[in-house]
Amino acid sequence: MPRPRLFFFLGLGVLLGVALLMWRRSSSPPPPPASLAKPEVHAGSTPQMHPPLELPGDAILKNYALPTTRPQEDLEALAHTLSNLLLLIKGDSPFRMGANEEFAAALRGKNRTQLRFLSDSHRAFNAQGQLIDRWETPLYFHALARDKVDIRSAGPDRQMWTADDLHRHYDGNFLKGEALNPKSLFQEKAPGRSAR
Repeated sequence: MPRPRLFFFLGLGVLLGVALLMWRRSSSPPPPPASLAKPEVHAGSTPQMHPPLELPGDAILKNYALPTTRPQEDLEALAHTLSNLLLLIKGDSPFRMGANEEFAAALRGKNRTQLRFLSDSHRAFNAQGQLIDRWETPLYFHALARDKVDIRSAGPDRQMWTADDLHRHYDGNFLKGEALNPKSLFQEKAPGRSAR
């Protein structure tokens, strides 16, 4: 056999061999990626599972209402939680009424994006689903604007609108004493002044 023909058939044989090898490899299914592979289970053991991811609100409110923190820190952390939720759900006015139940529901995932931000079992909720303070009294919210929400706690006496209330203004300042409960417009006029 002449040399050029020999090289031609040898080259053709090598090409067919490589093609056959590649075809056999592509016909067998590839191994599953490590993230989709089923965990190995050995007799007497449980499968290895990753722990569930912590919700953002649970992380922010991890010290909420603990004896080692101050009540002001509770309201700061809650304001921070609501601020972060607002960044994620966007929109003009996600809290139209500004009611406690509306804020609580939004943190539990009843919002425009269906984003769960705080677990249902968190100590910031009572059995009725309201956000509560460390004395287990429902908090009062006053939504002045989309990103301006005042939060008020009834304080240790558990009575709203008394001198021991704790009021966090949307700008981060706390009101107390005379500034906490401004005089009513309906209070009796000072002596010597006529009511018109």
